Order: sequence, then C-alpha cells, then structure tokens
Amino acid sequence: MHTVITNLSSLWEVVLAALVFGAGVPAVFAFAVRWWAKAETVDAQGRVHRNYPALAGALICLVVIVTVVIAGILFTAKAFIAHQFGIHLFGQA
Repeated sequence: MHTVITNLSSLWEVVLAALVFGAGVPAVFAFAVRWWAKAETVDAQGRVHRNYPALAGALICLVVIVTVVIAGILFTAKAFIAHQFGIHLFGQA
C-alpha cells in the first residue's frame, strides 16, 4: 500500500512536467509565431510599420524555447557528460 501512495503522490509531478513540456513549449512557440507575424505590417500605401513590442515578445519566446531545448538535451545526456568530461549537470553524481 505504501508503494501505491508514493506513486500517487508523485503523479502530480509527472502531470505537471507533461503539461509544461508537452503543451507549454508548443504554446510558447505559437505565441512567438503570432507575435512575429504582427511585428511588421504594410498599409495600403506600401509603408511598413514596425511593432517593436510584438517583435520583442517574439524574440523572448524564441529564446525561451531554445533554452528549454538545450536544457532538455543536456538533461538527457547528463550521465554521458559526467562520465566523459567530468562535468556534473543537474545533480548527476
């Protein structure tokens, strides 16, 4: 019974990780694409209008996505990196 309770208490961590990485990262990417599309508009006279807050938001979202991807790769390879190079990431012993 103790094992079942332990597994159920850890279930929220798995669900949270699945929501963040399974739905959160694609949602941030969708915001980045939407804001990037609104960063420049062309009016009827052919003049380009730049929306700098939208461009800044898109770039921030893209930086967050690249950071998450790099952190995920490093987390996956943490044992290899610790063994080969002696660099201990994410608490790898």
